[in-house]
Amino acid sequence: MKKNLNHYVMLCSLILMTIFACQKEDHTIYDTSSSTEISSKKKGVDTKAIDNALKEHKGEEIKRNFIGRIINEDQQPIAGATVSLGDQQKTTDNNGIVVFMGTTVHENFAYASASAAGYTNGSRLMVPTGNDSFTIQLFTIENAQQVDAGGGEIFVETEYGEPVIIRFNGGFVDQIGNPYSGVVNVTANYLDPLAEETANTMPGELYGVDTNYQQVALGSFGMVNVELRGSSGEILQIAAPADLEIPIHPDQMSTAPSQVPMWSFNEDIGVWLEETVAYNTGTHFATQVSHFSFWNCDAPFPVVNFDATVIDASSGNPLAGLTVKITYGGFARYARTNSSGTVSGKIPSNQTMILEIIDQCGTVIQTLNPFGPYSGATSITIPVTLSTTPVTVSGSIVDCSGAGVTSGYVTYKNSAGQLLGTFIVTGGTHTYSSVACSLPLTVILDGIDNNTGQAVTTTTVVANPTATANLIACGGTPSEYIRYSVNGGTMQYDIINPGGGVQAPNFINLGASSPTSGTYIFGNTITPGTYPFDPNMSGGSSLAFEVLGDVNGIDVSATVGIPGAIQYTINNVGAVGAYMEIEFSGNYIDQSGTTRSIVGEAYIIRDY
Repeated sequence: MKKNLNHYVMLCSLILMTIFACQKEDHTIYDTSSSTEISSKKKGVDTKAIDNALKEHKGEEIKRNFIGRIINEDQQPIAGATVSLGDQQKTTDNNGIVVFMGTTVHENFAYASASAAGYTNGSRLMVPTGNDSFTIQLFTIENAQQVDAGGGEIFVETEYGEPVIIRFNGGFVDQIGNPYSGVVNVTANYLDPLAEETANTMPGELYGVDTNYQQVALGSFGMVNVELRGSSGEILQIAAPADLEIPIHPDQMSTAPSQVPMWSFNEDIGVWLEETVAYNTGTHFATQVSHFSFWNCDAPFPVVNFDATVIDASSGNPLAGLTVKITYGGFARYARTNSSGTVSGKIPSNQTMILEIIDQCGTVIQTLNPFGPYSGATSITIPVTLSTTPVTVSGSIVDCSGAGVTSGYVTYKNSAGQLLGTFIVTGGTHTYSSVACSLPLTVILDGIDNNTGQAVTTTTVVANPTATANLIACGGTPSEYIRYSVNGGTMQYDIINPGGGVQAPNFINLGASSPTSGTYIFGNTITPGTYPFDPNMSGGSSLAFEVLGDVNGIDVSATVGIPGAIQYTINNVGAVGAYMEIEFSGNYIDQSGTTRSIVGEAYIIRDY
């Protein structure tokens, strides 16, 4: 899909910001001031103190690989979503997938956030274990209920008869605090605290910081996401406290206390914050809230880090795609094993729990009862005896020259198109190990070589119970791209969501993304010729990188005026629908202060 200029300006700003719950393998930033940050300032929440309190729990900085998948309510991939994790920001491809290689996170805390046009924001918090994976499901902003700026009441239906009730008591403000008058569009979604899919739709994980700045695990009695927008799509907040009533799940009625803490999710920090108290009315937990985002009725528990690897008892092979369910005190948490057979996160300490492992056919194949209690960080291996047949699909993945792919991914789907799993490729091979409800199992494989932008030709194999799939990532040169070589190294491609154009009188903008970053070029001329690197456009006609997708990035300011600095040659700027062709070469300073050289070209269809 082509992007207009405003979208690219936003994209560039996002890429420049380098800035857990149940993780589930299949397992945002708008402004620098998010709506969470604005409301936090309004309430006087000391997010800096909370962030400082978390530092000792996050652990040391480490580099890890991740593969993420962003989906909508219909489990369909969202292409072009912006995902931030650690010190990297990326854009999902047409499969809704994004890969982070060597991103900097903390050993006990890796926070991924996702945003996409037309959707509410989402996030996931993880304890990284290696090649981790995550899924984030975003809610569509549509079918909103409406209230007048003076106030009103809405109801959100649930499967259990009792609705979520929200009463607005008058007054709304925009993101900078100005009063808003007009129709208010209210998008509200209820999340079932006992449903497995809540692991993907809730933000972060069931992990928070209480009013004493202590980290806690949470047991949820229900949560609701509320987003407020004005008639022009602007984000709004309430100016006066609103009444919020969240229905008590029928299966939790007998254990629901007379009152429970209420927690809101802070997008900037990535955890739930204790704010107020909700009271049991017999059917609902009722409270007043001073802002809207995600709200959660939760009982807090002391927390420990936990990871488990599930293996086949007979072969020792890790098993992907199995559901791990942990229950305690009437609460339930779910995770799904990744390609290494692992789940990880934070669980209640000193709590007797039950752990169940469930295969893809819905059969409980292992139960640990009791499970725990644990007083410190715990890592366990769980052998299981399969009631279904183990399957393995593996093989090589090479590029057009026959060399092993060193940076890419492979996806595995069944014949119905359901995603079975993913694998991060780093050494020219791939493996999917799991179970099948019946044999033979048809597996459809796709993938990408991140270094060349070449796609794997869709390959179908039949596992009975094993299959070999030797893949070639040589599906043809993309029709639009920005490609470049740094210091004479391998050609790097940015091919996701290419686009750009010309704004009057002669400002040119073009860019594209990769699973790990993106490149954006801008300038003040469209006339064919050779021009210097000057982001300030101070010396006449010039061009510059706003963002460079190489892992080391570019220090734009430091590059200005260095010997042999980058030059750009405009070969052609066609009409809308035709190609814009720009070559570039020369020296630049990267984000670490190192001088590097680059040679490359941009070949992008003009959108406007």
